[in-house]
Amino acid sequence: MSQSDDGTTNHLYLNNPWKNNPNQVWLSSTLTTFRNIDKFNFPNKLDTDKQKAIVNLVSSPILNYNQLNEPKLIYAEEMDPLDKEYLTEHFLSAEGFYQAHAGEAFIIDSTGEFLATINIHDHLRLTLMDNTGDVENRWNDLVELETTIGESLKYSFSQRFGFLTSDPTTCGTGMQITVFLQLPALIHSEIIDETLNKLVDENVTISGLHGSPTEVIGDILMIKNNFTLGTTDEKTLTTIENVTTKLVVKENSQRSKMRKDGDPDIKDRISRAFGILMHSYQIDAVEALNALSLIKLGVDLNWITGTTTEEINTLFFNCRRAHLICQFDKEISQEELLHKRAEYIHEFLKTIQLTI
Repeated sequence: MSQSDDGTTNHLYLNNPWKNNPNQVWLSSTLTTFRNIDKFNFPNKLDTDKQKAIVNLVSSPILNYNQLNEPKLIYAEEMDPLDKEYLTEHFLSAEGFYQAHAGEAFIIDSTGEFLATINIHDHLRLTLMDNTGDVENRWNDLVELETTIGESLKYSFSQRFGFLTSDPTTCGTGMQITVFLQLPALIHSEIIDETLNKLVDENVTISGLHGSPTEVIGDILMIKNNFTLGTTDEKTLTTIENVTTKLVVKENSQRSKMRKDGDPDIKDRISRAFGILMHSYQIDAVEALNALSLIKLGVDLNWITGTTTEEINTLFFNCRRAHLICQFDKEISQEELLHKRAEYIHEFLKTIQLTI
């Protein structure tokens, strides 16, 4: 991570978009379009000089788009591994940007809600993040952005196959919608499989945070569209909204039942999570995320006081490795990290109380 003249760590973003998210279930969503420039080979078929020419060509209309807030171009070769990890965490990227190299670049803006990747798989991928649950409005913003840029750049397009991408499975609309839902009530009541079986839709994939169908971290499920070919943006949007809405309703219903019944097993799990977070000397990221999900559930059930959903959401994102390191004004060694995470969580949650 680059440092300023006074030796403190520079943040890539001025704002964390999840900071003011009060939503108990809808953690975040990302909408991405995959585009390539007509008459150019895909990035993996270009030499570094041609890739750099694409960076210059593509970045110009984005940096001049007046709806972005202080957009900034960052060349991959000027980033250190922590910068790339930070971007991966921030945008909840399943693929990651760890291997980004010369000839590839990123554009971000000060909101922390916009990302353009250049020459990473495709010439251009545009991503907008949403933490309000209003996917349709965010989709409209993305369409406006993508269309405006397309007035300066001619996208590769086929009347038969739609937008052409480096991966044939993303041709067509070239759009990916991913919604991240936090579902501790369904998961810890062990009715999540039954619930998902009733929502089977071949157009949608549901998995854990990093794309694994079996490993669920922080009680988060990732819902995304399976197909971009032979469909439309509108149909994809409707499908995702239908599935996510049903899951949110089911999760809230299960929470109401827990609140009414005073489920002793859930109270025990929340109490144990409280103990782990407040009294651990060291804690790894996965254990912290799993426990924080239960704390957040406890806040919603009024079994924990002294904090808010917004604060837990902020802590949830900030205790991940790259984000955690950026909370400190000095370099943190790998050996210190587990203890520093525990200390950070203790300080952040120092006012909370268990009322079970």
